[in-house]
Amino acid sequence: MNNDPFNTDQPTFEVILATLCYLMSRYANDPSTSIARAVSEHFDLLHKHPDCDSDILQDVGRRMSLQWQSISNGGQRPARQPVH
Repeated sequence: MNNDPFNTDQPTFEVILATLCYLMSRYANDPSTSIARAVSEHFDLLHKHPDCDSDILQDVGRRMSLQWQSISNGGQRPARQPVH
């Protein structure tokens, strides 16, 4: 894990995850291409992060980055469904 407090080159893995949660909940309330682009960029950061040592998270991050990139370019948006 990146515990160096002087390394400000990239956010911590936990900050990326928290930001993704925030951005996706914002997108659910107000879909926009700029938010979708930010989600895509953060999934890209997630799967490339040096602390992401899980093959599953790397794969999901890469795939989700591509999916959200498509959405930000005007592609199909996820259907709105109630949360159970």
